[in-house]
Order: sequence, then C-alpha cells, then structure tokens
Amino acid sequence: MGTSSLAALAGMGLFAMLIMAVVGILLAALVLSVAFRFAVGYMPSYLRALGAVVLTWIAGVVAMILISFVSSGGTGGFLSLLVQFLVGALVVNYLLLSQNGSQIGFAKACVVQAIYTVIFIVLALILAVIVAVLFGSMLAHG
Repeated sequence: MGTSSLAALAGMGLFAMLIMAVVGILLAALVLSVAFRFAVGYMPSYLRALGAVVLTWIAGVVAMILISFVSSGGTGGFLSLLVQFLVGALVVNYLLLSQNGSQIGFAKACVVQAIYTVIFIVLALILAVIVAVLFGSMLAHG
C-alpha cells in the first residue's frame, strides 16, 4: 500500500513548517536577548529568553482570540498588536531579570519590546528583499 504523491507533499510541507517554527522561535529568543542587551546593558540567559518568547507567544494567541470575540474588523488587528506588545513587555519584566535579580520595570521592558519589534521588522524587510530578488531572478531567466 503506497502513499500518494499529494500526501507525501503535504507531509513534507508540514515538516517544513515545523522546522520553520522551531528556527523562528530560536531566532526570536536570540533577538530578544540582543534587544535586552541594548536596553538593560547585559545579555540574559538564552533559556530564559526562549521561555519568555514561548510564553509571550502563548499568551498573545490567547489574548488575540479573546480580542477577536469582542472586536471586529481593523480595530481588532490594531488592538491585538497593542495587546501583543504589552503582554510581551509584561513577560519580559517578569522573566528576564536584571543582574542583581530584581525586575527591570515595566517601562524598561517596553523599551526592550520596542527594540525587539524594530529588529524583527528590519529582519523581515531584509528577508523580503532577498526573496523578491530570488524570485525575480527566477522569473527573468525562466
């Protein structure tokens, strides 16, 4: 009993999405560590940053689901972005501590989250340009 080629392609696609999600989470933890270094002055533990990224993602998904129940249209998108930012800053404040073991404060956690967001936007733009050049060159030669 063989596997159809569509099922094999679907399985390969799901495996590729899993690999991209894992690499994305690992990269997000590294970017969060670098943003924390810029704002606070030292690099936190990578595992704590990884935990902060995963916890922020889970809390953000729950918050976006709750926001989708109470809002509609374009306001829901902006509101969920704002809530994601605030939840990320809250998690950074509680999980990534200063060198003496105390919390860094919510304002400084918001600065860390803003730097983190800017770094990710820059990385996304660079990746988009690379992909556009790749596909553009494929179209020109194909």
